[in-house]
Amino acid sequence: MKLADLTSVLALAAASMTLGGMVVAQAADITVMGYRGAFQDNYQKAVIEPFNAAHPDIKVTFFGVQNAATSLGNMRAQKDAPQANAVIYDLSVAKIASEEGLVAKLDTTKISNYADLADIGKELGGAAIPLTYDTLSLIYNRDTYKDNPPTSWEALWDPAQKGKVIIPAQGGGDIQAILLTIIANRLAGQDDYKQSIEPGVKKLVELAPAVQTWEPKPDAYTLVANGTATVSIGYNARSQFFRDQTEGRMQSVGPVEGTASQINVISAIANAPDQEATETFINYTLDPEVQARFAKAMFYAPTNTKAEVDEETRKRIPLMNADQQKKLIPVDWMSIGAMRDDILSPWRRQIIPASR
Repeated sequence: MKLADLTSVLALAAASMTLGGMVVAQAADITVMGYRGAFQDNYQKAVIEPFNAAHPDIKVTFFGVQNAATSLGNMRAQKDAPQANAVIYDLSVAKIASEEGLVAKLDTTKISNYADLADIGKELGGAAIPLTYDTLSLIYNRDTYKDNPPTSWEALWDPAQKGKVIIPAQGGGDIQAILLTIIANRLAGQDDYKQSIEPGVKKLVELAPAVQTWEPKPDAYTLVANGTATVSIGYNARSQFFRDQTEGRMQSVGPVEGTASQINVISAIANAPDQEATETFINYTLDPEVQARFAKAMFYAPTNTKAEVDEETRKRIPLMNADQQKKLIPVDWMSIGAMRDDILSPWRRQIIPASR
């Protein structure tokens, strides 16, 4: 047998196995990196487990991380030998990953569900595909505000809650810190964060002495629910989920001044193996039925316009409510990546130190 023929035979043997007389393709084993905690638990049940059942030739494992910045750090460290095949993270971080060549640029014409996605968050094309939409909320302890629930972001600055406020800024590295900076800037009279964030920084410095912790553990939702804190910020999706988990002890509201949206995207990681299997999974996550299922489980707004979400779930997702859509604070996520350090630096140097 010629060497070339032997190589072909060995390659075929490595790529297949015999089972009951049938030759089947070797299963692909891919890892998806994304947010840990409630997101991971619900994504596992609503998306990954059904996918694994429907695609026995592909096994998907979810690897949970703290936030999008952590995902970016992992991707940078593993650039030459990625340990994950796909990543779920924030759009502004995805832009950085794309610019650094950390993600593959998929051909969206080969992703059948892509054409049905809303336009919001599509700026990076196949490098980062919009997966979910969410908004920032004010969360509070129901028993503390039994007779007068808060309706404004100014509740964070209420002197009566001093020492009972928690802000999940996580050392100034989380997207919530960016959104709160933009919101505080507007409260201080400066609507254009691109022009200046100084008014917002000053207002957050004033808030700092009232803050109990900047890195709530296990999370802000649990601490507000059990009364360790009375008021905080959080994403609507997780807020709605924890409202149910805590029998309503933790409540959330979209403040009267309006709020800002957050876009999660999914990317295929550059240089990772099993690209075809990864694309199959990504397309599955964009399917309207799959997106509706995850919306019901976790209250994220779907990106697929054909997703049919039940009315009760829709009521609890601000981005599916026309009145609340009108109050959305505009955020240019494509510019946030370039501004990221300028926005987060004051948290490390001015805001958090002001609480000591």
